[in-house]
This record gives sequence, structure tokens and C-alpha cells, in this order.
Amino acid sequence: MEESDTVMAELPALEILRALGVNGAPVATPLRGGFDMAMWRVEHEGQLYALRVFRPDEHEECEREQAVMEAVHTAGLPVPRVHRAGTWQDRPALLISWIAGRTLGDELLARPWRLWLLGMAFGRTQAAINAVEAPALLRQRSGSWISWRCEGEEALQDRLCHLAAGRQALLHLDYHPRNVLTDGRRITGVIDWTNARAGDPRADAARTISILRVDPLVRRSLIQWLVLSLFALAWRVGYQRAGGRLNDMPAFYAWAGTLLQRDLAPRYQQQPRELAPARRWTNKWKARAKGNKRATRAS
Repeated sequence: MEESDTVMAELPALEILRALGVNGAPVATPLRGGFDMAMWRVEHEGQLYALRVFRPDEHEECEREQAVMEAVHTAGLPVPRVHRAGTWQDRPALLISWIAGRTLGDELLARPWRLWLLGMAFGRTQAAINAVEAPALLRQRSGSWISWRCEGEEALQDRLCHLAAGRQALLHLDYHPRNVLTDGRRITGVIDWTNARAGDPRADAARTISILRVDPLVRRSLIQWLVLSLFALAWRVGYQRAGGRLNDMPAFYAWAGTLLQRDLAPRYQQQPRELAPARRWTNKWKARAKGNKRATRAS
């Protein structure tokens, strides 16, 4: 059984900080984390940090996130730096630098007229991430992105193995406006690297567009739908100018749609209709992927 969010929120932040070697009198303020992450804003000796505490069974996830952030920081991209890493009562924890700015999602809601500028920057930043070679820890698990929550989709996985041809780029795989920070003009940080893997950059792009197009958590109203449609176009222009054209995408879109549905299914058990657009979108791309495969064999 998964640990409840209430239990995660009630963890003793100061005790965890001491376990990481942070002494003195730090001030820890709880933050709203992800669905499986406890987080605090930490003030200590005039500096700001973020404390991320994982569940007891997530040592591998924590190790992966630390390795990825170090690789991305070395590449000169806006990402938190890891200052401390350790465990408290078998819970892995990271103390990372605090990134200024607010989420791109909040900025779009407050200032939608900036959507093209920020959408372009959003795309360029993702292309720059995908240009980074994945750290060795991820490369050792090559191909894991293809099977991620895609059990029973052997034909689709075979198609992706053929298209990806062993590429080892860094993939964020949760790159959306709530995980990207901005000061209103530029991207100031990319956070939440828990899903990062090595693989084909087209998988990362497909994952992002599936979230922008059919994730019900993102598309809550007509106004947001219109804003996100233009934002998605700006993202694509920015991405392709920096990283090249996105070709042979149907199988990647089908994979991303399948992943999205399985990722969100537990949250919408009582509201299955919320996922209907995602199902239609995924089925459309599955059909096109099969058509592309037949055309390739005939050529």
C-alpha cells in the first residue's frame, strides 16, 4: 500500500536536515510537492534551498535524480544544484538549490500574451536538455523508457525499438509547464527529474505534447485550451529550431498517449470520461503508427 500524502507531509523536516548534516537553526516551510514527494523551502545561513524527501522504496529514483541534475548542471542548463544527499530512517533525501521564478503554468495564466515568447523558450530548453548525453547510470538501463507502463503493447514497443536505434539522449519525461520555472522572460529552472531516462529525444517531445494536448489536469477550461494550443505551437517551433525536425512521430505519440492514460487512470477511477480525449488521441496515433509500419515494409 502506498504511503499517504498526509504521512509524507508530517515528516520532521528539521530532523531530516540534521541527518543530511545541516546544523544550526534552519527554517523549513512545507511546500506542495508532487503526488509522491514531500518538499520544504529551507532558509539556512542566508541561503535558500529546497528539501526533497522520497519514499522508503525510492532509493533508485533519488540516485537517478541526483545523477541527472549534476549532468544537466554541468551542461550549463538551468537546474537545481545538489548540495546534500543522504537518508533519514531509510528515506532518501536531497537538499538542492532554490530556483527563483514561478511555474510557467502560473505565468501563462497571469500573462497569456507572453505565451509565444515563453513557448519558444520552453521548446528551446527542452531541445537543449535532449542534446545532453544521458549519464552512465541511465545509459545502463537503455530501452527502459519503451516498456515504461506499456505492458501488453509489444507491437508498439517493437516499432519504437526499430525507430530509436539505441539513442542515448537525456529525457526528462515530465517536461510540462508545472515543472518549468520562469521570471516572465526566460526559463530560470527545470525541476522534478524523477522520471528521467536515456533514449530517443522524440519520446520526450511526444510525452510533452501529450500532456499539453490531452492531460485533463492541464486543460481545464476553453481559455486554457486556446492558450495551450498556441503555446504548444510555439513550443514546437522553438524545439525544432534548436533541435531539428521531429520526424516519424506517430509511434512516439501512441506510446506517450498510452503512458499518459496509465499514469492518470488511478486518479480518474470515478471519472473515466475525463480520459476519453486521451484515449481518442492515442488510438488515432496507434492507427497511424501501424500504417507507417506497413508503408515502410512495402517500400
